[in-house]
Amino acid sequence: MVAVGELLREDPGSATMPAVAERAGLSLATAYRYFPTLDELHRKFMLSVIDELYESTKGLKSTGMDLFQDTMAQWLKVVAEYGPAMVLVRSREGFLTRLKAGEPHAHALERVWGPPVRQLLEEANIGWDQLPYALSLFNAMFNSREIMDFRAVASMPDEQLVQRCSRLYWSAIQGLRSTED
Repeated sequence: MVAVGELLREDPGSATMPAVAERAGLSLATAYRYFPTLDELHRKFMLSVIDELYESTKGLKSTGMDLFQDTMAQWLKVVAEYGPAMVLVRSREGFLTRLKAGEPHAHALERVWGPPVRQLLEEANIGWDQLPYALSLFNAMFNSREIMDFRAVASMPDEQLVQRCSRLYWSAIQGLRSTED
């Protein structure tokens, strides 16, 4: 994973199976034995990145919006380091479909973002049954591609970007309220 991560960060277009095998000091046959396709290798890498994010956020003691902002700050660091590689992993299915099916990446993102998003839903008096939609909304707004775009266009420091993203998300989840509210 280290070899693929290095190649994907340095030059995503050059991260071929032969290049990954060479960087990792493996024969091409051995590399293919572990990862039959380059797409599978990219997906495994992406999952390792999300797991790294989880490890950096699971011990956060903040709550509510502060927890969301602290998690967002970590997300921005991850995207700064791995963003160009992360955008290579795409799926034909939408986030809700993948989450419902238990797809590993969607589940890993739920593990990271579930706690802060649940707390925001609670603060906003929105039922937890809306969590899948709130997570899907988060994914649509702040996936790595969108964060990289935001950074490139807005040119603001991370602290400001955390505040901006948090306010945008807070406003967006208000649309998940029951129509009876």
